[in-house]
Amino acid sequence: MGGAFTDPLVAQTAKPGLSPRTALSENLALCLNLITATLGCGILSLPWATAGASLISAILLTLVILAVNGATNMVLVYAAEKHHTFDLGALLGCLPAQGKVAKAFCEMTIWLTVFMCLVGYLIVVADSSELLLPELPRAFRVFMSAGVILPLCFLDQKHLAFSSTLSIAANIYVCVLLATLCFSGWRKPSEDEAEQDFCLLGYGEGTVTMVSALMQAAVVQMCILPMYEEMVGRSPERFAVCLTFSFSFVALLFATFSAVAYFVLGPTVSSNVLLDLPAGIFDNLARVAMAIAVIGVYPILLSSMVAPIKHRNDEGSSRLAALGIVACSGAVASLTSNLGQVNVVSGAFQVFVS
Repeated sequence: MGGAFTDPLVAQTAKPGLSPRTALSENLALCLNLITATLGCGILSLPWATAGASLISAILLTLVILAVNGATNMVLVYAAEKHHTFDLGALLGCLPAQGKVAKAFCEMTIWLTVFMCLVGYLIVVADSSELLLPELPRAFRVFMSAGVILPLCFLDQKHLAFSSTLSIAANIYVCVLLATLCFSGWRKPSEDEAEQDFCLLGYGEGTVTMVSALMQAAVVQMCILPMYEEMVGRSPERFAVCLTFSFSFVALLFATFSAVAYFVLGPTVSSNVLLDLPAGIFDNLARVAMAIAVIGVYPILLSSMVAPIKHRNDEGSSRLAALGIVACSGAVASLTSNLGQVNVVSGAFQVFVS
């Protein structure tokens, strides 16, 4: 007589005494948050970076960088479990030599890199909301977007799963839309036919840009420890199952999104692919959907910035810090609209820090 089938995600992550349904629900929520952490505005610049790096090189770099980041995340998780420290800066403070210096440097770099990401998110939301509110000044749209995001920043990881689901669905929708445009024969208009030449394999300065863009999207080390701390039935082995599942999905999505968008929009694709979509109800829905997507990612990344304050059991100060971060990122986003530059600078800095 055969035994009952057990979902491997439940089997590897279930906590003793926890029902299989609850285990599956909790760990799917973790997987959704892990996936969502990589699906901010960085993915919108990947086709632009692919155009400079060549298609095959871009796909190979995607696989390598996600694998390296996955391994780095697990190193952090094992170290956090060993020292029972779930703040990246505090964890580096456990180093025997120069621990305090490493902690201060880490916290500073986390704030700078994540802050650049948050600025990029608000740029995407403000640009997308222009379709609905074209008469409003851009700065007003930025701060209105920040006001929508602020309440989400006070929720814990478990309660962010609903926004994560919307974020993932929005990214999949944009990818499906691009594939539909591809099969329908639509291509981005261009006056110069030479600009429509595609490069399958090559190398050059564009490869460096691709690495920076991927790092901006894939580096989520600053978010990993807060997620791990709140994991039900916490253990490195169980977290590894969720991480492997999540990053495998992200690798497939990144590669597909970059390839299809590059083929449809051509080598002159913008650093924000949403700007190149044709005018139409489904295309406008994609812009609104991506605005929803980055709204879902914003609080997940912000949690890494306030984690050092939160771990001092100072809830009031952490909420005040969250408010200040949202306001400051809105101020910067109101002054710049170049998403590609923001993503590449952020990614390059993350390469240096990593």
